[in-house]
Amino acid sequence: MFFATVGHSEDVDTESALEEVIAQCKRDLNGRQVNAGLLFAGIDSEHQELLNGINAAWPGIELVGCTTAGEFSSRLGLQEDSVCLILFGSDTVEITAGVGHEMSKDIPAACRRAVSEARRKTRQNPALCIALPESMTASGPQVLTALKAELIGNVPVIGATAGDQWQFEGTYQYCGKKVFSDALPILLFSGPLTYSFGVASGWMPIGEPGRVTRSEGAVVFEIDDLPAMAFYRKYLGEAAKPSGECPLAILNDGNEIQYLRAPAGVSIEAAEEITFFGDVPQGERVQITVTDRDAILAGCRYSIQEAKNGYPEDKTLEAAVFFSCGARKLLLGTRTAEEAVIIGEEIGKGVPMCGFYGYGELGPVGSNSRDSMFHNETFISLLMGT
Repeated sequence: MFFATVGHSEDVDTESALEEVIAQCKRDLNGRQVNAGLLFAGIDSEHQELLNGINAAWPGIELVGCTTAGEFSSRLGLQEDSVCLILFGSDTVEITAGVGHEMSKDIPAACRRAVSEARRKTRQNPALCIALPESMTASGPQVLTALKAELIGNVPVIGATAGDQWQFEGTYQYCGKKVFSDALPILLFSGPLTYSFGVASGWMPIGEPGRVTRSEGAVVFEIDDLPAMAFYRKYLGEAAKPSGECPLAILNDGNEIQYLRAPAGVSIEAAEEITFFGDVPQGERVQITVTDRDAILAGCRYSIQEAKNGYPEDKTLEAAVFFSCGARKLLLGTRTAEEAVIIGEEIGKGVPMCGFYGYGELGPVGSNSRDSMFHNETFISLLMGT
């Protein structure tokens, strides 16, 4: 057995929002016991008060979460600065939480602590890991690489990095009864979990591929032995300014998109290099991409459909969690709420669903892969049951 319920409140008062969320969940649970939960909240919430209330309502709950750039659910659709909680219960799947501290000082050590804490609370083999790391103090790709190294058995990692409504001043992460920053909370699902996922963006490549000939971390200096800006100007014109509308696609050997890298908001007038929201390894083949609002929303729908196609027909869908990029939200503008509408159309109104907008997404390249990548501007779907 596996089940879930969602509580969601847009009340600006944290105490009132907490009361509403707890009441919604308890009404739906009707006495059933839950094991774990995911909490997504606006940056201005009273974070410790939220954790205290949820732990008082469900003592011993394995709880993780983070602040966001926007939240959405099957209960309220898209909201901002709200409180969204999804609770999971199961008598066969064990769900355990762990957290690693001070990622900026030692990424491998933080990942080791998080996985070790979650693993020691279960005797079953891990099936899936949901990760919600800090977004500003450590490299997302490096965090994911270290986390995968600790998860023996090629366990898929799904999630997104925390957000703060585009203030870029600092985010918070939750685990158990504590509020953190510069941390990596994970929720580990172990045992007979049925799940599927979909990953899509909606961006399409233009021009010819190039190869990164000089880069350091997230800074690309040269593509095809020429300044990175020259590569952008070649296809977008001399007045081109790299932005979230034209991310760089990192390609596989078949010239298919593996993941996107969004240009960061840096001054390009005085420099020929480009800084991205994530590492771009030297030697990778890359291509510029473009999109429009219709294509972004089509990417959302394709991601969900890909997850649906991968979900066993003989299994009941019990819960869904989605992770979307805050840049998608900015580019969609007044149409952002349509992503939540599309979710409802694709999975139905009866399935508990929640998700949030973050600053980078974690997930496999596609439904047929278990090897997770760090994405930008991507929509990731996770469907679960037993």
